[in-house]
Amino acid sequence: MINRWLLALLLAVPATFVAEILHASPVTIFVLAALGLIPLAGLIGSATEALAEHFGHNIGGLLNATFGNAAEIIIGLAALTANQPEVVRASLAGSIIGNVLLVLGMSMFLGGWRHRRQNFSARIASEYATLLGLAVVGLTIPSLLATVGEGSRPGTAVIQGSALHQVSIGISIVLLFCYTAYIAYSVFGLRAAPVAPLREPEQVPLLPIDLPERTSSHLLMRLWRTTLWLPLLMLAVATVITALLSEVLVGTIEPLTRQVGLNPFFVGLIILPIVGNAAEHSSAVTSAINGQIEISLAITAGSSIQIALLAAPLLVLAGTIIGVPLDLNFSLLEVALFALLAGLYTLISLDGESNWLEGLLLLAFYIILAVGTFVNPQFV
Repeated sequence: MINRWLLALLLAVPATFVAEILHASPVTIFVLAALGLIPLAGLIGSATEALAEHFGHNIGGLLNATFGNAAEIIIGLAALTANQPEVVRASLAGSIIGNVLLVLGMSMFLGGWRHRRQNFSARIASEYATLLGLAVVGLTIPSLLATVGEGSRPGTAVIQGSALHQVSIGISIVLLFCYTAYIAYSVFGLRAAPVAPLREPEQVPLLPIDLPERTSSHLLMRLWRTTLWLPLLMLAVATVITALLSEVLVGTIEPLTRQVGLNPFFVGLIILPIVGNAAEHSSAVTSAINGQIEISLAITAGSSIQIALLAAPLLVLAGTIIGVPLDLNFSLLEVALFALLAGLYTLISLDGESNWLEGLLLLAFYIILAVGTFVNPQFV
């Protein structure tokens, strides 16, 4: 189950619908919807983890890989339905950027402050870094084709419009194939060498997980662990409510930007990724505080890989079905950040240890990015 403070935030769910019925201000509805999505994402993760325990390691890993970013995908679908593809692109980029700068930075800072230095397997962390770097390459190619492409040659033009959308669809299909291969390798161990555990009896996961937590109700915990219907019911209910709440949240973005002056790019890059992944972020930070920084590395890298290889391609293909074309033409700032983050993750994994100063610098970088996009809409 999830933390009590997350469960308390569930009160924001009915409050959101009441506020919408009463025609409250867009700011009020947006804040309530954002707060309500945080525990719903946590419930989806907890239900998935409970189902994973029932079905075993392989199927459990597949479930975690499939529903790890369910809230992010649902929010993206709501934004596409509202004809806001620019918010979707910013949200996808923000999830990848936030995983490395905000989540890993917070994990390394708090974990390092408590334990001074935390050690991890440099080889496994390097594997995460390699997969992350390769995953984001596919997201940058359409942007480079749209910005540079053949335009550097005299008499030629860059790819744009429907041609760029068709290229994005083709790349999305390839990325989904890569994700299938990633699952076959990391979950089912297809032609993969066995990995020794970093410390007995724990095995470092390649995919992000949500760790189950103890609750005061032993009966509820027993039902949660021993029955199949309760996690399934929780997953179904949480998914449906998340879809409804996401629609309300996205519907307030446009009036919110007019009333408060926020630009949609900031909302998509900073706010939506934090809301959609808050529960997963909490697991990463808690693991680092408990001296398990390797799990934090796995969560941040695995979540970013899922965004690049699963969430982004699915949203591109869904946009085609919905009738709202979504291409992978990210801004130059986002492309530069993708390259920088892949490099940072590699540098972090070189020495096999982390400290609070490294985490603080990652957090500072994220704050600079957030302030820049908040203050100056032309920053992008």
